[in-house]
Amino acid sequence: MGLITSLSTENRQRLEEVATTQRNQLSYKAFERLPASVLAQYFQATISTAETVPNAELEQVKSLCNSDNWSAVIIRKNPLWIVHNSRHAPTRQESNLMHELAHIILKHKMVGYDPKTNLPQRRQQDEDEAVYLGGCLQIPRRGLLWAVQKKMTIAQIALHFNASEEMVKFRTNVSGISLV
Repeated sequence: MGLITSLSTENRQRLEEVATTQRNQLSYKAFERLPASVLAQYFQATISTAETVPNAELEQVKSLCNSDNWSAVIIRKNPLWIVHNSRHAPTRQESNLMHELAHIILKHKMVGYDPKTNLPQRRQQDEDEAVYLGGCLQIPRRGLLWAVQKKMTIAQIALHFNASEEMVKFRTNVSGISLV
């Protein structure tokens, strides 16, 4: 089941509203870039990479630093601490952080780690909601409408919102907005 079919229309609309509310609280308009660092600061989050986590086991750090198989993870909620993959492109890192912050906004419960893989276990509904909300935070539907009005290209929208072109395409597809 794909993301679009797993989230109801009502749930997607609710997530768009959550993103709008969050942006309003931070005094960011839909057409403005909202850096993940600003949202992280709002939640008083510590943001680290695997290389900068203090007291981490050397083998675990090496494993994470040499892997593209993970994006970001919340390692502590109080105080909030997020570790992200520094190997990813800066636009992907931005998306990864927005995803993790979406979990916080939605008050998703933390899950344990799989002892076999040392990766976090996941609840698919929570992940789908975080993917969707993270995208809404990064590129709001109203921001896309603004970009269409300005006749911006996918590359220009990506640059404007510090997003990947893949994220722009995802947001246009799920929002039903045509860039033609």
